This record gives sequence, structure tokens and C-alpha cells, in this order.
Amino acid sequence: MNIACNNGDFELYSKQDIEKLLRKSSLNPYDDIWISGEKDYPCLAILINGAYACVHYFLNEDGDMWQSIGDCEQDILFSTNGEEPAAMPGDCVISLEKAIQCAVSFFYTVQRPACIAWREL
Repeated sequence: MNIACNNGDFELYSKQDIEKLLRKSSLNPYDDIWISGEKDYPCLAILINGAYACVHYFLNEDGDMWQSIGDCEQDILFSTNGEEPAAMPGDCVISLEKAIQCAVSFFYTVQRPACIAWREL
């Protein structure tokens, strides 16, 4: 898997490596992680702020995409591309643990993970 995050670009070859990278990223103030296989699409984008995450699945470059459905009671700040943090609605925020499950599922299937609920955008 190809991983791009605030700390650089990496090739990871095991679910353990992906989980380790996501947990390490959760220690940063914010992180914006992109995961893809041999091609650019499909890809999984994970915004992280500590124990919170917001996940997007991009099927192709034509704009077919989905966003995680969450149940956080408050809006959570995330930062994309190193920009100023912006609030994401709590109804798209999931736990870091669920985001890790998504990344591991994507690692094995390169498809939209079935372990969480999604809304099409």
C-alpha cells in the first residue's frame, strides 16, 4: 500500500505497519493520510485528530466518493494539506479504532470498507 501523510510518503506491506502508522499519526496535532494500492484510485483518505477520525473513500477521479457516518456529539477540528484546522460535523466523525479497521479492510480489498456506515457525496 502507498501511504501519504504529514510525515512523508511510505510503502507499507502489512496491516500491522498500517495500524502502527495510524496510531503514531494520532499523536500529532492533526494528520491527513491517503492510502492507495498500485494505482491512485480507489483510495482512502483519513483525517485524524487524536482519538477522532473522518474517513473518505474515493472510487475514481470522476468524483464518486463517500464519507464516514459517525455519531460524535460535537464537531471536531481536522486539518487537510497542512491548512488551518476546520470543524467537521460530528455526524461524520468516527473513532480512531474504526478508522484503523477501515484502513486494514482497504489493505486487503482495495474496496470501500464495510465495517462502517457511509454517505455518498
